[in-house]
Amino acid sequence: MSLRNSRGAARRLSARVLSIFAAVTIAWCGTGSASDLSLGKERGSGGSGRLRSEYRNAGAQAQEARRNTEAQKLKNPEPQNAESVEAGKRLYQRHCAACHGPNGKGDGGMALSGGEPSDLTDDAWDHGSTDGEIFVVIRDGVSADMLAYKDKLTEKQIWQVVNYIRSIGPKPSKESGAK
Repeated sequence: MSLRNSRGAARRLSARVLSIFAAVTIAWCGTGSASDLSLGKERGSGGSGRLRSEYRNAGAQAQEARRNTEAQKLKNPEPQNAESVEAGKRLYQRHCAACHGPNGKGDGGMALSGGEPSDLTDDAWDHGSTDGEIFVVIRDGVSADMLAYKDKLTEKQIWQVVNYIRSIGPKPSKESGAK
């Protein structure tokens, strides 16, 4: 009887260890090490220079930009000043640079773990280009590679990251509805 209990305990322990390993792996991939911060931009010929298979993400490449009309209505409450941009830069370096690269070009070292991260400095934004749309992408996530950061960053911090992205990316047009 005790041998049977020992085997059952060993199975339960093995299952628990495997579950913990899977959870840690998933958590690690969701903290900025996954590769496709899909603010959803497609990389054009002026991308990071990495090779990309013409068949990879073929379905995603064929899709039109996905705009979020509710997110477009959100207004950035954080002033776009040097203090906010600097705070956003620090947060970006900690949470985003592993995939998007230190300068937002989509060339971070962790970018090779699956999808292709967005180049935050170009003007192609598949999930919208307003401050509100960028905020919602960061807060809620859009894919298995670009997970939600609502449990890692406060709303104020997310807005600061939006301000930093604005400082390194293309300047918003009047039609984009951004500040």
